[in-house]
Amino acid sequence: MLFERDLGEGYPFHYRKGPSHKDGPLVCTHYYTFRTRKNKRYVVEAEQYQHHVYVLKYYPLALKASSNRFRLLVNDGDAFRILTTCTQIFLDICRRAPFASAGFVGEALLGEGRATTKRFRVYLNMVTAFVGPTRFIHHPMPKISAYFLENKANPEPQLLTQVEQMFRELYIVPEALEQPKPDFLRGTAG
Repeated sequence: MLFERDLGEGYPFHYRKGPSHKDGPLVCTHYYTFRTRKNKRYVVEAEQYQHHVYVLKYYPLALKASSNRFRLLVNDGDAFRILTTCTQIFLDICRRAPFASAGFVGEALLGEGRATTKRFRVYLNMVTAFVGPTRFIHHPMPKISAYFLENKANPEPQLLTQVEQMFRELYIVPEALEQPKPDFLRGTAG
């Protein structure tokens, strides 16, 4: 059994497989879409990496063009059902890929620090409440607001070490490179 308790009602979703990648750690992106009771459309991107590792990300379709789409809150009062749907999507992935392990990064809100973000705390509560230790080893990484559910059936040795490195390279280092430089480095007086 994947989940410890009944998840509750999520939204029906549609699946579409994206193109495969030949080089690099990203194998493919799987797309799931659904509509909320308020008729808002959401997209879940399940990035499939080497060794059956999936990183789930979601956002309202209205924010697709925004570089901050993973950082903004829409506050429409539907968070639990949206998160339930994302968890059901992970269940769908596990049906398709029995060795699937999952990860997520609780992106910081604008102006929030990297460690133990608000999103990370919410996701942590959801995962620990519904996903038990029978099939997965839980690996919270609060310093970088990441979480990894390691599938016990995944045959890859040292998977956690590889995933921690991947989180740092794909999510932490690029973010650090995008930070604005202090005024004294831009050559302006201050």
